Amino acid sequence: MSPYWLRAKPTFVALILSCLTFVFLLAPFESPVIDPEYGLLEDVATSSRFAIATFLSANPDENQDDPENTNYYYAATRVLTYQLLHADNTRIRNPLIDFLVLTTKDVPQGQRARLEADGATVVAVEDIPLSWWIKTGVTRWRDQFTKLRLLEMTQYSRVCFLDADTFLTGPLDGVFREPGIEHALPTNLTLTSAIKSDEAPLPASFVFAARSDNDFVGQREHPVPPPSTDTFSAGFWVAAPSQPLFQLLLSVMQHYHRFDPHTMEQSLLNYVFRRDGAMPWTELNWQWSATWPSEADLAAGVRSLHEKLGMKGPPEVLRQMWFKAKAEMHEFYKGRGIEK
Repeated sequence: MSPYWLRAKPTFVALILSCLTFVFLLAPFESPVIDPEYGLLEDVATSSRFAIATFLSANPDENQDDPENTNYYYAATRVLTYQLLHADNTRIRNPLIDFLVLTTKDVPQGQRARLEADGATVVAVEDIPLSWWIKTGVTRWRDQFTKLRLLEMTQYSRVCFLDADTFLTGPLDGVFREPGIEHALPTNLTLTSAIKSDEAPLPASFVFAARSDNDFVGQREHPVPPPSTDTFSAGFWVAAPSQPLFQLLLSVMQHYHRFDPHTMEQSLLNYVFRRDGAMPWTELNWQWSATWPSEADLAAGVRSLHEKLGMKGPPEVLRQMWFKAKAEMHEFYKGRGIEK
């Protein structure tokens, strides 16, 4: 005969399930907080300030193809800074647009000082604490949520974020005049099925625009123009900073697997701004940015190519453009006596 505890196990399981069911039924149901005045945004005004921003963390890249035998992302950040502030064909024209390099506090002081000498406004920020379940096998992604600190910077009406491994072919000033960016969109507060009571209240209006991810439409072989997808790339987006929005993102991060942690902040943003949610993201014109870029994107006039062009793999024509810009950057700073 089997031991008593084995024979009694089904009874104990049933008792526990009954207790849990009883507790669930007695627990008060909380309706989500819906406030049509909460977090309302203002439209862009003639005096509004904007920021184009990128992000640098202190994750070393050990790849032997590293073009400066140092952190590749640091090298890429310098090239992007040069393109946005100094290169004639890609620099910012509008004096109301600042360029920011957001960094983690463990980025070496020497790198931060070099970027400041290059002309960037360097902002070292605190990391965003992560719940235990938010992790990935890619070590260098561990700091990616920190870039969301940009959404706290309410001194800017709109912020355009682009990853440091982005190469520009033209100015980005005009992105702030795109539909869905100058004027804030109303949150669909009537879509109660998409509003969760265990998350922070949704702001009554929002701005979030991005580009569909070409990873899902053929990668390097994607058509030009590429079709729209349900998922956007978090390597290029435009948003209106707001404390209510920032608090919403933090609250979502507290719930186990509310989003897939593998692609980190990209999954979080795609969840909050999902197509069938109360704050669906706006599709930017395809000519602003391309992931998995090709020569066809270049020929079609896409303004920013999101790719590690300093590494092996991308089309050689695009790689040579990046190395040419890097060489021009060094000559530019040498000519001004700020680089040996």
